[in-house]
Amino acid sequence: MDGVPLRERFPRLFDLAMDIWVSVEEMARHGWEEGGGAWVWRRRLFAWEEECVRECSVLLHDIVLQEHLPDRWRWHLDPVNGYSVKGTYIYLPSATEPTTRGLVKDVWIKNVPLKVSIFARRLFCNRLPSKDNLQRHYVLQNDDIHYVGGCGLEESANHLFLGCTTLCNVWYHLFHWLDITFVPPEGLDEHFLQFGHLSGLPRSTYPYLKLIWFACVCFMWKEMNNKLFNQKALVPKQILDKVKLLSF
Repeated sequence: MDGVPLRERFPRLFDLAMDIWVSVEEMARHGWEEGGGAWVWRRRLFAWEEECVRECSVLLHDIVLQEHLPDRWRWHLDPVNGYSVKGTYIYLPSATEPTTRGLVKDVWIKNVPLKVSIFARRLFCNRLPSKDNLQRHYVLQNDDIHYVGGCGLEESANHLFLGCTTLCNVWYHLFHWLDITFVPPEGLDEHFLQFGHLSGLPRSTYPYLKLIWFACVCFMWKEMNNKLFNQKALVPKQILDKVKLLSF
């Protein structure tokens, strides 16, 4: 109703309902008017809860179900014609911030393996399964979103690759290997743009710098998961060795 699910508009009633998985068709058939057979509760309602039922019944009173029409999915971007790949392709660039659009284009480099490019794209769009994203999608509880390194902070993509004390040493080893001076910014987007366009170096080196950056974040992510699932220690120099191997 008005873009809000009834279980969110009436959370108390949803918690007290005997069958929370009942379909709209079954509710209408049993009668969702006040006192109708659709309302089956776990216990007797208090006065204020009965008022919520009356309010919900008033909202549903004007709803007319078209029983002769089959149910179908409705796509908000094109309610008339429905979903299409073309419509999605047109929508995605327009819904992305300009800076992110440029970064997404930069991930498709000829010398970069496809799986690494896909990983980088998910990173820039904040679509990696970091603990803050998992908590946002109700996969993890609030108590489970702390970083595996034991710093006590929330695990986010920005913290993983730029804020973790252990993993950040990978960047310093990398700068020493390349013999460059680099003052890392605080954001991943700025970090990539600055590292991939180092002043003083010829433009022909930019694709290779981007490749090295992608390899670095990719192996950092893998080692973090090894730490989480296999209890393996994070060793920055070993990560750098893998970055060198992939880069060459």
